Amino acid sequence: MTAIENGETGREPPQIRLSHALLVGVIFLAAFTRLWRLGDPGSCYFDEVYFPTTGAEILHGDNRAWEFYGHENTHPPLSKDLMAVGMAIFGKYDLQGGENGCWGDEEDKDKRTSNSWAYDPFGYRFPGALAGIFSVIFMYLLARNLFKSEVAGLVSAFLLCIDGLVLAQSRIATPDTYVLCFVLGSLYFLVTRRWLFAGLLLGAAASTKWNGAFLVLPIVLFFVWQSYDQWRKLDKDPRLREAERVLLVGAFAIAVGAVMTVLAYIVFGGLSGSVLLIGGVPAALGLFVVVGGLIAILTERTLRSTARGRLYLNTAISFPLFFILVPGIVYLASYAPMFFNGHGLAHLWDLNDAAYQFHSSLGSPHPYQSEWWSWPIDMRPVYFHLGTVRAKIYNLGNPIVFWMALPALVYTLWQGVRWIRVRVEEGARVRVWGRITEDQLMPLLVVITYLAFWLALVTQGRALFLYHYQQAFSMAVLALGFTSHKLWYHPHPWSRYIVIAFLGVSFTTFVYFYPHWTAIDVPTWLDDSYYWFPEWA
Repeated sequence: MTAIENGETGREPPQIRLSHALLVGVIFLAAFTRLWRLGDPGSCYFDEVYFPTTGAEILHGDNRAWEFYGHENTHPPLSKDLMAVGMAIFGKYDLQGGENGCWGDEEDKDKRTSNSWAYDPFGYRFPGALAGIFSVIFMYLLARNLFKSEVAGLVSAFLLCIDGLVLAQSRIATPDTYVLCFVLGSLYFLVTRRWLFAGLLLGAAASTKWNGAFLVLPIVLFFVWQSYDQWRKLDKDPRLREAERVLLVGAFAIAVGAVMTVLAYIVFGGLSGSVLLIGGVPAALGLFVVVGGLIAILTERTLRSTARGRLYLNTAISFPLFFILVPGIVYLASYAPMFFNGHGLAHLWDLNDAAYQFHSSLGSPHPYQSEWWSWPIDMRPVYFHLGTVRAKIYNLGNPIVFWMALPALVYTLWQGVRWIRVRVEEGARVRVWGRITEDQLMPLLVVITYLAFWLALVTQGRALFLYHYQQAFSMAVLALGFTSHKLWYHPHPWSRYIVIAFLGVSFTTFVYFYPHWTAIDVPTWLDDSYYWFPEWA
């Protein structure tokens, strides 16, 4: 029996050592590919003209960092706060009479040639590269705990490590790699039921980019299932019958409100006051009813002393505390430098309102924008940088990983729903029944989270890019890890060779495209070979 084969049990020291050695190798590969030549290009490229420059203003205590126009406040500030920390640690460099290439606005022209604003590119990219490394670590931990499999953990971490989209985003000073790290970390702590850390990282994700808040859907689903799983193991108590009916009516109204909000979001093409009103009214009424039921339990000693009564009260406290209050505090804390500059909550509201209006009306076309449906097939990468004629940076995904993720997602979905039984009875009545276990929930949670991050952007009228797919793609990688786990333990002798061949081809593709993702100068014939399709040019 091989080390990987029994990696789940953790009983035999040689097997543990091998799995740990493989994990260390994956982490080393992630660190090397993200940190080697991180300071090249030696000046800002693509959207780095926005994020590190505002980070530098935050570091200087410059009040203009908190002006909306001419500065980067279209996203919450956490990524820029972290870039400021990186710049403080790694410092500046001497321009020697040249320009730093980061300040494009006329009002900032003096900063282009000032050594006081010439921060080492390695410094403002380092926190993002570190987030990229931790993304790989969190991916391993998440997959291993989701599927109770060392194989799933190692394969998922390895595939995330060798993907070009994730690699390119880890090496550029923009917010997306931070969101990925916080999302994976939050999910890991969620499935290991460490609510405080899950809530902290949910808040960190939303404090980096608002699309990090899409994580709320899988959090709610997992929390509800976890509470239900505890509930069905407890004996019924007739004393709770009336209170439980009230809670059920309220919960149903909240669910209706949530569904109506999603439908209105799709119909109206985004979040607005009308959307919040349509879904908010039934949800608010449901919440009012639920609170009434909880008060009835709390104020009656015989009810709150029951096992189910304690569960209801614990759930009612835990969810808002860890997944509403804690993320809200993190969001406010990300604006601490702004508060220290003398601004208050009114200015925070104005910045967020301006950001929402900006994203709602951003209709300017971009040569590298792409449609949401094209992301899973890796159709249109973003051209980040041209160094020399053949030293370029594209955020093209690893095509083998991208394309093989699609059948893996279908298989993972099937594994999650196969417990459902459907029968058409006399009179055209449809009967649906089944019971979900934790082993079936986890694949289903992966697919639901994938759809939440991917399809939430379908109705957006603004220009979208391949990097908006990154969080959803990480769930597709989990599906690949799950599928590889199933193949590895399949009784057919060829199944393991399929996994090994897939990983070998994926890594070969990674090595082949690596210069194309990291601005390494290559011969003309190799550069020409990268454009498999016209859309990749």
